[in-house]
Amino acid sequence: MELANIQYQPYLPNRDLLKADRLRATSGLPAAGAKGPGQTRVDRSSKLYKVSQEFEAIFIKQMLNVMRKSVSKTGLMDGGMAEEIFEDMLYDEYAQKMAKTGSFGIADMIYRQLNPGGAPNGIPTGTE
Repeated sequence: MELANIQYQPYLPNRDLLKADRLRATSGLPAAGAKGPGQTRVDRSSKLYKVSQEFEAIFIKQMLNVMRKSVSKTGLMDGGMAEEIFEDMLYDEYAQKMAKTGSFGIADMIYRQLNPGGAPNGIPTGTE
């Protein structure tokens, strides 16, 4: 089956991931987190994965900051410094939530890069 025939699904925070995996299975694509050639399975409970998620959140926060700066303020509803502090804290939370949902996949890639042999607890021993 070609990728052009797969229906687009926008990101929704409460989307049923099992349903998405079932759709992938019927389309011939590998399931999310499936072990493919040369890939290790991602252990989402490991310390390495948690740190990878934190890095992903930092990356997303930087992206959101740049996006926020591109929007011009009209001055009609300018809250001053208090609004800037609130927005910064709000975007911190947005970034944490986006990283935890795994929608970007950066944490998975970092985990696989740092743990190529599938070391226990996600901590590479240096012998792989």
